[in-house]
Amino acid sequence: MKAFSDLVEIIKKLRSPEGCPWDREQTPESLIPFMIEEVYEVIDALDHRNDRDLVKELGDVMLHLVFQAVLAEEDNRFTIQDVLFHINHKMISRHPHVFTNKVFNSEEEIHHYWEKKKKAEGRKRLLDGIPKELPSLHKAYRVQSKASMVGFDWDKIHDVWEKIREEIRELEDASREKDADSMEMEFGDLLFSLVNVGRFLGINADEALRKSTDKFIRRFHRVEEMAERNKKDLRALSLDELEKMWQQVKDVDDGEMG
Repeated sequence: MKAFSDLVEIIKKLRSPEGCPWDREQTPESLIPFMIEEVYEVIDALDHRNDRDLVKELGDVMLHLVFQAVLAEEDNRFTIQDVLFHINHKMISRHPHVFTNKVFNSEEEIHHYWEKKKKAEGRKRLLDGIPKELPSLHKAYRVQSKASMVGFDWDKIHDVWEKIREEIRELEDASREKDADSMEMEFGDLLFSLVNVGRFLGINADEALRKSTDKFIRRFHRVEEMAERNKKDLRALSLDELEKMWQQVKDVDDGEMG
């Protein structure tokens, strides 16, 4: 594809002595924060179903993928062709039911096959391969999902609800004792259990919290706008007044969402 090869050549030109000083000084590590930001901008475009922004943000992510490959090629570590060969080979080998005559009888069999392939590719433990830097809630979700593949899981969601109640009691006990380390540990255990119940309900906790946080931001902005229209200072309002405004905004928001 010419457009892709053009992008590779553009990055190489930017990195050349006649290129851009900023691009020339970049390293694989210096680009990490920008790459993470671009991925989140893709997610934002997907959330808002904004195809125009999605086209641009996917391009920005692709830019970073190519940039990293170009940097690696400069150091004689690997090339963009190596990257493409690896992903093509992996996708074919992981899907023998699509590219060969192998038959799986269930999605569970497919997942077990994938885990076997990953071990054959060098992963020694079931939980290897989960990135250390994943957002914590999503990391917990992935850990629980992988552990469940070998049967290390609750039988029924009722058991998970009971575990949550247990963790709440333990957090309350730690809070009464004012033990900071114990409170942190019990709070973490509670969050882990909440991720578990979300998994049983088919909900990704990280996604759910992100959406709820975005909803709070949207509603709080509307409360600020309401206060501005009425020439009121939020800091001077009582909690009852703020709660009344919040409820008005919530009713409007729920109406628009519903």
